[in-house]
Amino acid sequence: MDTQPSADRPVAGSLAASGRQVRRPAGGTLISLANALSIAAGTLWAHKLRSFLTVFGIVVGIAAVSLIGAALQTLREYAVSTTAQAFGTNTFLVAQVASVGDLSRRELSDKMRRNPEILRRESETLAARVADTTRTAATLQSIADVKAGNRTFLAASVVGAHAAIEVIRDIRVSRGRFFTEEENRRSLGVAVIGWELAEQLFPVRDPLGKEVRIEGRPFVVIGVQEKRGSSFGSSLDRYAWLPLRAYEKIWGSRRSVTLFAQPKRPDGFAGAREEARMTLRIMRALRPAAADNFDILTPEAGQDFLSRLTGMIAAAIVPISSVALVVAGIVVMNMMLASVTERTKEIGVRKSLGARNRDIYAQILFESSLLTLLGGAAGLGISYLGTYGMSGAFGAEVRIPLPHAFVAVVAATVIGIAAGLYPARVATRIPPVEALRAET
Repeated sequence: MDTQPSADRPVAGSLAASGRQVRRPAGGTLISLANALSIAAGTLWAHKLRSFLTVFGIVVGIAAVSLIGAALQTLREYAVSTTAQAFGTNTFLVAQVASVGDLSRRELSDKMRRNPEILRRESETLAARVADTTRTAATLQSIADVKAGNRTFLAASVVGAHAAIEVIRDIRVSRGRFFTEEENRRSLGVAVIGWELAEQLFPVRDPLGKEVRIEGRPFVVIGVQEKRGSSFGSSLDRYAWLPLRAYEKIWGSRRSVTLFAQPKRPDGFAGAREEARMTLRIMRALRPAAADNFDILTPEAGQDFLSRLTGMIAAAIVPISSVALVVAGIVVMNMMLASVTERTKEIGVRKSLGARNRDIYAQILFESSLLTLLGGAAGLGISYLGTYGMSGAFGAEVRIPLPHAFVAVVAATVIGIAAGLYPARVATRIPPVEALRAET
């Protein structure tokens, strides 16, 4: 019997796993590929449970990698926003010791011994000398209970500062007002309290004009800070802001202050920082070759620290989560090898009816690619659902960036093709005569 196709008549199609016969006209690469895709889809549908179990590993791997990538991206964005909240916008600070948590105990001890304290009077002299280009505010901070009537707010962050801290730290007052520099000079007992203090100490009353007591001293509430949330896991709504000189009446003035500084021109950050640094060096009579005996910290330092931290987390977690994709690829390859073995006789029949090696190759690759693409799509769907839960847990919007979604789809496709290459090669090397002899 002549089994070779002629140029002017159609060839009998090949058998799918479901037993259907698919006809393919001779020639036409697109028709040949469409035929292979149809057969691959039919085969996968005929073995739905096996296909589902195989695709499950891809789903888990893609979901894990996507959610981890989204979480790390959110952490980086969170680092930028919370650093701005903690420092203020376009702001730097000058202090006896300032770091972002990467100093050892010995390094901290050495700095404390080498760097003299920055007392309020020295900070005010520095502020006066750079006043033309930079606004400044010296601050001191303590933890103390705040009382109002028979209610007590435990462990509030009490900050004494110059009035310019309102602008530098972008402190927004939802009710009332912030204190003035005149009130600071007169050491008046006024306070601006955070949202949490207002809610707990005055749950049913307007706090404006009411009295709170800090370390036994009375302060009149003149403003309530707008709700701000948290920064680096610490609430920004637990603050009580006092004029610096009123604060010193409680805890004394012989303490090293932290000086917040902000250039008056948005593009003058580098110049303002260098001017403050050189002015303080001159005030302290440091020789040109001597190192600074104070610290200047910028928001970028905190962001760089957190970026390094997230980078280390990514270096540890991403490869581990990617193992799931590698294992899933191995599972797909194993399934395709088993599928080829099961369909040895079918492959022989197809070859005897005129199917070319590239047709068999395309079918196997389509099967493995369809599996992994379906798994990738399902994994992305689960990832997008998972971002809603993570957003609630983190208290911030977690989203999967479009590039991450694209990389996930590409990764699934590459895994599918790679997992199908060897089984496809095995299938194309089966001699038709031996394949026809195989038991079904």
